[in-house]
Amino acid sequence: MIARGGAGETAACMGDGTQLLFDATLYPHRSLKPHQFRRLFWFLIAVCLLAGLRFIMVGAWPVVIFLGVDLLAIWLAFHFSYRSARLYETLQLSEKDLILTRVHPGGRVESWRFDPYWVKLDLKTIDEDRNQLSLASHGETLVFGTFLTPTDRRKLRAALMPELARLKG
Repeated sequence: MIARGGAGETAACMGDGTQLLFDATLYPHRSLKPHQFRRLFWFLIAVCLLAGLRFIMVGAWPVVIFLGVDLLAIWLAFHFSYRSARLYETLQLSEKDLILTRVHPGGRVESWRFDPYWVKLDLKTIDEDRNQLSLASHGETLVFGTFLTPTDRRKLRAALMPELARLKG
């Protein structure tokens, strides 16, 4: 998912007071929101309780242990999925710099700075359903937006290319 600010909205500024020409924050997509997961999980607990009671009544009580393990496995899978969704990247373009910042789920921050005149934005098509977005400058290539859908990567490229072209003159 792409949350975008910039030209048509309130003029944002970088830390040094330079006006941003392009500002986008990239987030991983999660189809099930946390409150929806809670509802689903409560439903699964209810189903497992009813099934567990039935298994206890017929004397197959060890099955209840596996139902509990299943619930734990489902909870852990969603926990790690939502934790990985805390990863995000920001792209900020000014007349002087293009800055890509990646914030990892644990809070570690990585940042790369490019000269907009020299940077090349590339969308490499891998096959019909996959592509890869990268920034290249002075022999170095940085792949970003790996968690975006191929359509979102194409939209991001389409939005950023005109701004870079305008700066290159």
